[in-house]
Amino acid sequence: MTRALPLALGVALLAAPSGAEPTAASCPGSAPPDASLYLIGDAGAPQPGEPALEALARDGARRVSRLGAGRVAVAFLGDNVYPAGIPAEDDSDRAEAEARLGVQLDAVRRARLHGFFVPGNHDWANAGHDGWEAVRRQARLVAASRGPGVATVVPPDGCPGPTHAMLGERMLLLFLDTQWWLHDGPKPRHPGSSCPHDAEAEVVEALGSRLRAAGARHAIVMAHHPLATGGPHGGNFGWREHVFPLRENHRWLWLPLPGLGSLYPIVRGAGVSDQDVMGPGNRRMQRSLAESFAEAPPLVYAAGHDHGLQVIQGGPARWLLVSGGGGSVTLSRVHAIEGTRFARAASGFLRLDARQDGAIRLAALLAQPDGSAREAFGLCLTEGR
Repeated sequence: MTRALPLALGVALLAAPSGAEPTAASCPGSAPPDASLYLIGDAGAPQPGEPALEALARDGARRVSRLGAGRVAVAFLGDNVYPAGIPAEDDSDRAEAEARLGVQLDAVRRARLHGFFVPGNHDWANAGHDGWEAVRRQARLVAASRGPGVATVVPPDGCPGPTHAMLGERMLLLFLDTQWWLHDGPKPRHPGSSCPHDAEAEVVEALGSRLRAAGARHAIVMAHHPLATGGPHGGNFGWREHVFPLRENHRWLWLPLPGLGSLYPIVRGAGVSDQDVMGPGNRRMQRSLAESFAEAPPLVYAAGHDHGLQVIQGGPARWLLVSGGGGSVTLSRVHAIEGTRFARAASGFLRLDARQDGAIRLAALLAQPDGSAREAFGLCLTEGR
């Protein structure tokens, strides 16, 4: 058998929807639009003419034309440069790493968006010893980019956050570097750092304080690691992952390993890695964030990490979003879990549209091969008030 048939079968399986069927719900009322926020993660290995980034640039340009450049932003939710962030200048992989980041910066410039780049574990040198330096190297490159759009790495300098920004009149953006919580190597910690908050208790208090002071704005918390996910980082594997485990790293490798292949999903689900939601360090981080959210839960907690699009209702935030579809060839199988309203192993992004009356609408946009975006799911997260 040739490789073509397994490849075609794999593409079909990955494109299959799971979870609730899409809706086209709109928010009641007719107040004017206020601002839009794009959420896209794991875009750090773009292919030539990457459809997700092309769709982002085109759709973003249309929103900017309607709302103005200061009211449309995009948050890149980590793993902005695969496989190990930005290496040192004399490293043989430096040019390729810069090019991968540059494709994302180009989408920001073309659409005249404000770009926020949240670090992920791969940006921290794939959670390696050089991680803190790799994050700072990425920040310097982003800061040096100039053009119609403005881009920043948030939180800065490897700090855990929260860093905040206002978007329009209705959205409060809060950024966290969750890899800081999980990182075993050097990182800014008290007393040897310049971060405003550099201990877990300080981050918890600062985040809670920001949420309590949000007022009429809806709080959108953004990080890399999800608090819940129906993908592999949530320990969710189907029969294909048990039979064909090698596809986790090589999508084309349809080598059946029944029985033996089940070891990988079982080990992942047991929480041996803090990069998974069942890992002990990850669970400790989740408890800390839940403590921050207790008095004033954010409307949205958005993350990447698993490679697809998910909309999950409930949890420590009112809505948990996973938007890791920034690449077209690294998609993860996704399964419906408790609270799932939409789940798709597809390339694309989520968009939050705010109106002046405070209504927030969510749209899940799938990237098409021609670089356009197709809305596959829509939902009113909160009505106007």
